[in-house]
Amino acid sequence: MSVLSLQDMAPGFTDSTAQSQVVFRCALDAMARPGTPVRIPDTALVSPTRSTNAVAASVLLALLDQDCALWLSPSLANGPAAAWLRFHTGCQIEADCSKADFVWAASFAELPSLDQLKQGSAEYPDQSATCVVDVTGWRNAAASDAVTVSLRGPGVRDVITLSVEGMHAGFVRQHHTMKEQAPCGVDVFCCAADALFGLPRSVRLATGAGSQACT
Repeated sequence: MSVLSLQDMAPGFTDSTAQSQVVFRCALDAMARPGTPVRIPDTALVSPTRSTNAVAASVLLALLDQDCALWLSPSLANGPAAAWLRFHTGCQIEADCSKADFVWAASFAELPSLDQLKQGSAEYPDQSATCVVDVTGWRNAAASDAVTVSLRGPGVRDVITLSVEGMHAGFVRQHHTMKEQAPCGVDVFCCAADALFGLPRSVRLATGAGSQACT
């Protein structure tokens, strides 16, 4: 974890209550409507550096507090993100992903296998991990590293088909297997430059042959 002085620390929300409420509502909306992109207003976006995914950073800034443990993937853990979030939220940085309440991965390639993360229990399914994953987009179906995935289930009308850059078939299989443990499991936010979409544990994922642009 990088050590930053207070002078080097990027600011968080300038109006903590108003901005965090905006971001929190966007995050709830994304989970309520899986696969549907939700854009966060520019006025509510902040990040520790210009190169850091501002949507992901803002979501975590709104969700974390001093009672939360956060695990960051290697490329994020070696940058200023950990110190920035710990300073502004009071969260604890956790080296063991299986003990983390929140997981921030710079890509699907850096996301731990879902079965390694906190799944909650039948009595307390809410005591599970929430994952935030940086993605470069989900509109380019021709991208060589994009997997076409279909979404069905609560919050989805009929079916939504996405092609998410960086998502791999292994993640889709892990998410599908997780359904066998319902109501346990993890929830996932995919965050691009100005929008996010949710993949809650309740949605059913499957790889598909066709693709449909996400609007």
